[in-house]
Amino acid sequence: MTRRAKFRQITIDEIKSLARLQMAEGGTASLSLNAIAKHMGMSGPALYRYFESRDALITALIVEAYEALANALEETAARFADQPVRDCLRQVLLTYRRWALDHPIDFQLIFGNPIPGYQGEEKITAPTAGKVFAPILKILQRAYQQENRPYPSFLENLPPQLQVRLSHSMREFQPSLPEKVVYIGIVGWYHIHGMIMLELFNHIQPLISDPATFYSNEIERLMDQMNL
Repeated sequence: MTRRAKFRQITIDEIKSLARLQMAEGGTASLSLNAIAKHMGMSGPALYRYFESRDALITALIVEAYEALANALEETAARFADQPVRDCLRQVLLTYRRWALDHPIDFQLIFGNPIPGYQGEEKITAPTAGKVFAPILKILQRAYQQENRPYPSFLENLPPQLQVRLSHSMREFQPSLPEKVVYIGIVGWYHIHGMIMLELFNHIQPLISDPATFYSNEIERLMDQMNL
């Protein structure tokens, strides 16, 4: 890498770091390229040499957050791959919560409220978003297809309109996996994501004295329902 390229990368990293700091102080909607430029002693137009728009910067941050979370989950899944399915999935779900609490701004950026005015490029963000769920779906695929565990009873009698929508989503997301496996993954994510968002915004703390134990207990109950 040339000296010029190194300097450019250092500047890009600084812009991203300041963007995260800005969002930590004022929320994800507070992101301002002009404020970042002022902090760095640059003009607004100079900053646009690195990111052509606020949306481009947000997209870069979203992709980076998805990749970081996906890597954390993949590393955990690989580390516990030789363990029973339930133990492996437990560790991956604990990593999911731990990453969210350690990186609250990144987690809110990818899973929180939409940023006003942001027009994302789905063709850029969607592939990295899919990587986040791949480790969990692989574990579920191992359980139901390789180990032939019985599917949970909540899959019985799904409404027809839900089945049609699921089939459509599958063609775009994970065409190689059975719809039932993906649906189980969606149900699991629905539950754990809700608990984590309540904890991130301090809504569960007045009700539950130990959110970590609550989360652990609930994922055990969830895995019971999944016949894992």
